[in-house]
Amino acid sequence: MAFIKDFLFDYRRKQCLQQVKSSNAISQYLSQTSISENSLIKDLEFLVLDFETTGLDVKTDNIISLGYVVIKNLHLLPASSTHLLVNPKQQLTEENVGIHQITDNELKSGVTLDLALEQLLYEMTGRVVVVHFDHIEKNFINQACNRFYHINSLPMKMLDTLKIEQNKVRYTHSYIKQESLRLYALRDHYNLPRYKAHNALQDAISTAELFLAQVEHLGGKNTIKLKQLN
Repeated sequence: MAFIKDFLFDYRRKQCLQQVKSSNAISQYLSQTSISENSLIKDLEFLVLDFETTGLDVKTDNIISLGYVVIKNLHLLPASSTHLLVNPKQQLTEENVGIHQITDNELKSGVTLDLALEQLLYEMTGRVVVVHFDHIEKNFINQACNRFYHINSLPMKMLDTLKIEQNKVRYTHSYIKQESLRLYALRDHYNLPRYKAHNALQDAISTAELFLAQVEHLGGKNTIKLKQLN
């Protein structure tokens, strides 16, 4: 199964590379050798990512900020922490401002989506992406790639801490309520501290710490392969 997944991923990567006519970032990303499902996670680098958006519909909503942090040798690298505001070219609703604590004035100084995507692709190159609830990040990345590069499904090695927990529950035949799979509920479950601040970077760091706690809980972290976390 791992061989088939690797083959299909690489085939799709090469297909996309043939389509690309510009942008160093997307070309560099697609030119990298694919990461094998049989790779030991201790040997991999991870980019832990979080988006804040104006809503959940990729056709009508926009990314307004993104945060990420790198994990290397199964250690979080604080110096890699990055937070970007993205100018959505639209006015925020009161609900958006209330949830994200970001104002229209702050976003006016943000980068454009194409520049944010370029920077993100450089950071994703050669790394496995980690998120919590991959529906958001995967769909918004694909929407942006379709808009700027005409690639509607970007090949990505992506792990989801929510799915890692769901798989653990299935394996142990336990029961867990859906609300218990939320990021901060799972952090409580693993006895991780609560953070007062709430933005894309803080959520990326929170997800990174959760991921490392999940890996530690699995045991034998030096022998865990990527395919075991999918």
